[in-house]
Amino acid sequence: MKHALAILVTTILVAAAAAQTVPAQPRLMPAEFKSDGCTLFPDGNYRICCVEHDKDYFFGGSLGDRRTSDKRLYRCVKAKQGWENKLAAPLMFIGVRVGGVSFLPTPFKWGFGKKKMKGATLRAPLGSPD
Repeated sequence: MKHALAILVTTILVAAAAAQTVPAQPRLMPAEFKSDGCTLFPDGNYRICCVEHDKDYFFGGSLGDRRTSDKRLYRCVKAKQGWENKLAAPLMFIGVRVGGVSFLPTPFKWGFGKKKMKGATLRAPLGSPD
């Protein structure tokens, strides 16, 4: 009985670890999607962080999704090389939390691409096979 329980627990742990290492499918982006990089902030060696964040903001989602996206931006910028990024990350986080709310009439608000999505043509992300 102890061996069966140990095998079951091990199997569950291995399956959970394997599920976390499966790469996510790249999200198809509509042809209308354009990123301006780090909106209202100078582009640095963290520009790719901002572009990925823009993709999240384009599609929108729940408030939890937005918070997750903003935290991911913070961690990505902070992880980039350079002491200035350690200062930029919290400033960017505050900026997107305050300025990215969906009820503001800004072109970069949470879910800004929803209107553009109606009848949009999806395309594979850059660098992926068509």
